[in-house]
Amino acid sequence: MTDAQRLAAAFVSGGPLTELTQPPADVAAAYEIQDAMRAALGKPIAGWKLAQTVPPAQAAAGLDAPTVSPLLEGMIYPDGTEFPADRFLSPEAEAEIVLELADAITAPATPDEVKAACAGYRLAIEMADSRYADKPSMGAKAVIADMNSSNALIIGELRPIDGMLAVARGPLTLTLGDGTVLQPLGADWRPNPFEVVAFLSQFATARGHTLEAGAVITTGTHTKPTRTGPGTITATFEGVGSVSCKVPALRGA
Repeated sequence: MTDAQRLAAAFVSGGPLTELTQPPADVAAAYEIQDAMRAALGKPIAGWKLAQTVPPAQAAAGLDAPTVSPLLEGMIYPDGTEFPADRFLSPEAEAEIVLELADAITAPATPDEVKAACAGYRLAIEMADSRYADKPSMGAKAVIADMNSSNALIIGELRPIDGMLAVARGPLTLTLGDGTVLQPLGADWRPNPFEVVAFLSQFATARGHTLEAGAVITTGTHTKPTRTGPGTITATFEGVGSVSCKVPALRGA
């Protein structure tokens, strides 16, 4: 089996993998494995995930641009979802903001053009979960190959786009399964969603993708990615609303 096939199999079975047969030598090779993994899974693209969306995060990971992966059909869930037992292996919870497109973006777009194409925004929790047994040891390029650790995205109601930037800069908390409360990252570490999707439009166009109308795009974390155990996870955006999900158990726990 190729590494992409092994990653796809681990995605279905829960894995985890301890190593790659041929780790990607560079970012381009990582995206080749990611594309092959997606093809092996055979599911349509429902949206997009971006990570390392701010310069400090890129520098910490040894990268010079945000990283991208598709969100496949079956990876996006409504607010209040209770996941089945053993869905996750070692999940990291993140409070995020999602943009939803009303119009397709078929060429590189400016942040203002991204805003004009949006139907609105949604509050969200990303539950990232690697297919690797020891994700930190694998490195940033191997994480890209593994579809950026994409697993589940929980989204709230659609809200008017004009209020989004204030929310993206405002106070919030993320409560983990054990009750731990995380505060937002510093201002330099919090993404501007319009700028993030403008980057995605360039990335997608260069690779022959269209950002389709109706696509859900999650634009980077506003809290430190943190492992969570079982329980209810809630992202509360002060004065705006909240979104939550429940994790009953972890595989191997």
